[in-house]
Order: sequence, then C-alpha cells, then structure tokens
Amino acid sequence: MNCLMSFAQRVTLILLAVCSAAPLFGQDFPALELVGTATIPGDAADLSGDSALLENGEPRNRLGGFSALDYSGTGNQFAALSDRGPDDGAVGYPCRVQTLEILIQPGKSESVTASVVRTTLFTDSRGRQLTGSSAAIEPIGSIAHRFDPEGFRFGPMGRMFVSDEYGPVLLQFAASGREIFRFTLPEHLQVRHPSPDRLMEVQVNDKGRASNRGMEGLAVSRDGKSLVGLMQSPLLQDAERTDDGLVSGRNCRLIQIDIENGRTQEFVYQLESVKNGNSEIVAYAPNQFLVLERDSLAGNKAAFRKLIHIDVTGATDVSDRDQLPSGDLPAEIVPAAKKIFLDLLDPQWGLAGESMPEKLEGLTFGPQLPDGRSTLLVGSDNDFESRDPSVIWVFALRR
Repeated sequence: MNCLMSFAQRVTLILLAVCSAAPLFGQDFPALELVGTATIPGDAADLSGDSALLENGEPRNRLGGFSALDYSGTGNQFAALSDRGPDDGAVGYPCRVQTLEILIQPGKSESVTASVVRTTLFTDSRGRQLTGSSAAIEPIGSIAHRFDPEGFRFGPMGRMFVSDEYGPVLLQFAASGREIFRFTLPEHLQVRHPSPDRLMEVQVNDKGRASNRGMEGLAVSRDGKSLVGLMQSPLLQDAERTDDGLVSGRNCRLIQIDIENGRTQEFVYQLESVKNGNSEIVAYAPNQFLVLERDSLAGNKAAFRKLIHIDVTGATDVSDRDQLPSGDLPAEIVPAAKKIFLDLLDPQWGLAGESMPEKLEGLTFGPQLPDGRSTLLVGSDNDFESRDPSVIWVFALRR
C-alpha cells in the first residue's frame, strides 16, 4: 500500500470503478456476471504458527470463520476477518485477521483462487490478547476483554477499523494488530448488564443490542470521512419479545461516525422480514450503500439472500430517539430508501441449493478487471467447521 496516498484518495480509487459504472439511484443497476468461486478448505491452517488446541480440542490456527472481507487497494490483497472462534464464544480464541491473495482471472479453468499470505493477531492498547471468549467481560492478566470482530475496513497507513458485536465497540488498529483508538458510540447501543449467557443477557437487559446481534457490518463512506456501522437486528428497546423470549422487529440502526471528530448520526434500515438479519454493508456511491440481508437458513431451506441498495440522503436522523417502534414507523421518520441490487438465490447464478452456506458475511468491491469492469466479492463464514469450506463468489459489473 502506498503510504503517501491519503485515506480518502485510497477509498476513492477502490470505489472508482464501481461508481463510474453505477447509475443514479432509481435507475437500473449495471448488469452482473458471476466470474467464479474461490474455495478454502475448512481444515486449512492460517499462518499464525500457533499449533495449540482450544478448550474444545480444535486447533487455534484453523483458517476460517470469515465475518468480513475488504480489498486493500493494492494488487490482489484482501483482508478476511476471522470472528470470535468456534462454539459461539465458548472458547478462548485469540482474535485475528487474515491477509488473503485472491486472484481473479476470468476465462481460466480456475477463474478465482484464494490463499492466505499473512495472519495478524489483535491486541488491546496494552498489548493484551483480545479473546473471543464470551466470559471475558473484564480483562484478566494478559487477556483483554472479550471481542467478537464482525465488520472490517482498511484505514490510512495500513490501519484497520473493526466493529465488535459484544459491545458494540468500534476500534482502530495499527497494521501490527495493536489497538490505537477507540470510538465513543451512543449509550443506547450498549447493554447495562453483559453476560456470557446469550439468553440471560437478553432477559436481564431492556436496552442496547440484542445478544450476538450487534454491529455486524462496517463501511467507509464514499468520501473516506465517515465510518458506517450497521446493527444486525433491532436494539432491544426497538423490538418486541416473542413468547419464547426472542427479539423481533424490523427497524435496525445504521450509525454514521465522523472519523475526524467522532460525531454520530443514526438512520433506520428496515429489514424485509423480522426473520432476517444484516450481515454486511459496503459503500456504493455518495450516501449510498449495499447491505447484505439474509435469513439464517442453509442449503435448500435458504429463502432470502439479497444485496439491498440503500440511499440515506433523505433519511431521518434518529440519534435523539432512544426507542423506535418494532414495526411501522411514524410519518416523521423516513428510513433509508431501498432497492434490490442482487438476489443471490436467483436461478441464473446457480448458487441456490444444498451447498448454499448458512452465513454469508463478507462483502467488498475488489480490483478492476482488464476489460474495465468492477469486481464485487461475497464471502461465507463457515463457523470454523472443518467439513465446510469457506467460499468467495466474485461478480463482475458490466458497463
């Protein structure tokens, strides 16, 4: 990465191709072509050099669990963010990010390939290891607080922005993986009584993010000046409780943070169904983003896997509203405008069926192809299951 290039310039270069091909909101979107699929075996190892075993007997260096993808802006290098580890926070997985080399070569027998070239472990500002263990609510010895990294975007000078579901927390890391800055997020996003037990955490709190459904997606705005974090589902106070204690609602908060001064704005993204959740968000054009919304079903049962184009230009800032309705919004609150950009279950792609992963969580624009088209990558989270590969689909946007 060219360190002399400003952050805004780097973001502009990454998005230049897609923006040149992208029509204004309300017009038809560019045609898409599926270039190919990269597959990483579920039993592959990363490059951490750590051969120890987790409490459940699984290797700590297993390569997978990718909750986010981002293009570095240089060559063929991408970041693949591993989340909190296997078994839903039951083990002390040292949190990390993988650097992948993804080669995109349309027309070749293997049109897309992916391989790991570096593994970077995350630590807090004191050098303590950030852990995926849900029980590590407070730092203990050489272990920092719990961390469930879900959203990732590159920052200036090789730095990294990462959003965490447990808090939610939004951190900036140096290229080495050490924390250098922590953004202050609105209080109404936080739970007062964190717990290692997900059901208990929902039961004892009446505000803040639902357990394991925090700031799932992260984007950098088109001008490089703001971070945009998207909650996976409605906050506890913005939802209803079902008879079995689950949280149900449609109105998710999108938080825009000014990188320079930390000021925040909040907008409403409405889910298509209360059964869905948000997996990722990426910048598309000024004030416009793509949101990956999906259900939680796999294989032939998967029913909703769509990229939704949103525009927040006319959306209402709801920063001063501690509570939103779970369903229809009052007339004075305008949500983000929405339009379907890509249906991943459309038969034309040939992706639906038994091999459809449960979790699609990575979304990024990649490098331009030799013919001038842009690339768009969608990746899966295999939950570190050795029998399930990680897959990355690459689409090309036609002019």
